Amino acid sequence: MSTLVEKIAQAIREDIFRGALAPGEPLKQVELANRYGVSPIPLREALQRLQVEGLVEYFAYRGAIVARMKRGEAADIADVRNALEALAFQIALPKLDDEQIDTLAAITEELESPRGMEASFFMERLNHYYEVLLSRSDRPLLLEMIQTNLKRATRYYAEVVRLSQGRLTDAPSRRTYVEAMRARDMTMLTDNMQALHAAYVRFIEANFED
Repeated sequence: MSTLVEKIAQAIREDIFRGALAPGEPLKQVELANRYGVSPIPLREALQRLQVEGLVEYFAYRGAIVARMKRGEAADIADVRNALEALAFQIALPKLDDEQIDTLAAITEELESPRGMEASFFMERLNHYYEVLLSRSDRPLLLEMIQTNLKRATRYYAEVVRLSQGRLTDAPSRRTYVEAMRARDMTMLTDNMQALHAAYVRFIEANFED
């Protein structure tokens, strides 16, 4: 059942990310069951899972709808991710070896490639990035918190890509992270993280509504 629930949840996620299910759109269970060819029970569980991820909202007498995107939530997600990422690098950097950094560099190239503009691909590879980063740090709770944040961030990333036509012009490349890791330079790494975060927040403030 859990595998089926996740398959249904992923199908709905993808439709939300690409705009086939628009913010504020009612999610009527009979229509969704027909759309995805599934029964009501796993569909209901999938919607509950998406509610936890912030993609679905429930209202009394109205039922479920696609969650609307909000400036405050986008900024909050970005702030939390920035704090978690900074902590992850502080813990992991002293333990990284050259092989791990090479792996992180390869993932970075995937993130910076044209496919990196696909929200699901970007977040899947970024999720793996953090798995590699923390692989020797024995911090499963930190990794779990990062992964939860990434799920909430995916739809906003997709919207940022759509509005910015692919890239934030004033944002540093994540390749600068690799340079800092190879130099074992936490100050450089922190500066680059803060610059990327600041560019993202500026874009949110300019382009998202309350």
